[in-house]
Amino acid sequence: MHPAIAQPAAEQSCWALLAPLALMAGYCLGVQALMLYAPHHPLTILAVLGPGLLGAGSALWNARRRALALLVLAAGGGALGWLMRGGLADVRPLYVAEYVTAYSALAWLFGRTLRAGGTPLITQLARAMHLRGTPELERYTAKVTRAWVLYFIGMALVCVLLFALLPFGWWALYANIISPLALGGFFLGEYLLRYRWHPEFERASILDTARAWRQRGQG
Repeated sequence: MHPAIAQPAAEQSCWALLAPLALMAGYCLGVQALMLYAPHHPLTILAVLGPGLLGAGSALWNARRRALALLVLAAGGGALGWLMRGGLADVRPLYVAEYVTAYSALAWLFGRTLRAGGTPLITQLARAMHLRGTPELERYTAKVTRAWVLYFIGMALVCVLLFALLPFGWWALYANIISPLALGGFFLGEYLLRYRWHPEFERASILDTARAWRQRGQG
């Protein structure tokens, strides 16, 4: 590829990775402020619980369970409207429940691929990126899949313990700031260590991994 063409392509790839991260950072900081200063405000309820409802509906829709997706969105939307009108005196436990549900769902998503006869999820992503499937790579991706399962379970347990033992502000800091940073650190740390431990593996960029994950969700 000509250098004049390669440079804009590299810039586009960089923006494709940085733009979602910037949006996520802005969302996390905004939700953190809302939780601290107005945890029961309708905007806070919508900002915290709304994305989870849309995510659940989208996942069911992509899984071609269209009727169930519409039912979940309709029922969830009604419940969300009731909460925003002050239907519950204290909505903070619902925030915790949403985070725990999200971590549990991710643990289940990764863990179910580890059953006998299945293909570990990280192995699926490696194949989607057309990486050369050596036995060592297959074993490594299975280990990483198990590590992600343990990570999500651990984060869910910490989420519950912090809410039970510390003031809500500390839980909000964990959920909105520490948790996303820990997720990024775990992902980036594995990526960097992968080629230190196994320099023989074919290289795949973080953007390649993100594309493979997105294609999997659309499949």
